[in-house]
Amino acid sequence: MAQRRPTSRGLYAIGERYADAYYPDVLAVEDRPAANGKHDTISSIGFGIAVAERSPKTRFTMEAESETAGYLARKNLIAIRNVDGVLIAVIEIVSPGNKSSKKRMQRFLKKTLDFLDQGVHVLVIDLFPPTPRDPSGIHHAIWSAYDGEFEFHPDKPFTLASYMARSEDAIAKAYVEPIAFAEVLPAMPLFLWPNRYINVELETTYASTWAAYPAPFKPKLG
Repeated sequence: MAQRRPTSRGLYAIGERYADAYYPDVLAVEDRPAANGKHDTISSIGFGIAVAERSPKTRFTMEAESETAGYLARKNLIAIRNVDGVLIAVIEIVSPGNKSSKKRMQRFLKKTLDFLDQGVHVLVIDLFPPTPRDPSGIHHAIWSAYDGEFEFHPDKPFTLASYMARSEDAIAKAYVEPIAFAEVLPAMPLFLWPNRYINVELETTYASTWAAYPAPFKPKLG
């Protein structure tokens, strides 16, 4: 009998309104079946890719363990919740406003760290150059809270970083991909459970969104 392919049933992604304006972002994800076919619990449901089976393909992998106090700053983001409304993961797309002042930068960092400390996985997409508020990039600013080190690459100033939140049996991990200008965006892991993730196809999503964007407004973004 053919093995039943796992699906994303039981989870949904939604743009949540944390600010005055609402700008939803849509991202494509790809799942893979589990190797053992066991889907008894939410932690081993089989949806996504087990890190033990295939580690996310990013240039750097880091681990850290820390308690960080913070609060959730108001901001638009993409939230992934289960059918009971429990927040599982978030996708943060950094804007110039996040870096426009020290206060706003600190709000972004505190919110992101608070997500991780509460067990919420985070994917950060930063396609804007470093500023005096994050001279070594957004990942260094986040990871330094865990006393972690990261070498900034000036030739690749943009950052894609996926964070697996801590849990009782797992420590926080970061999968980081520095990006250069005009470089093709790789797929990035988005964790839904400790050690299990789905792929977010960034290049495909951005290309399809740009193709559908109204032509009269494209020069304003160029």
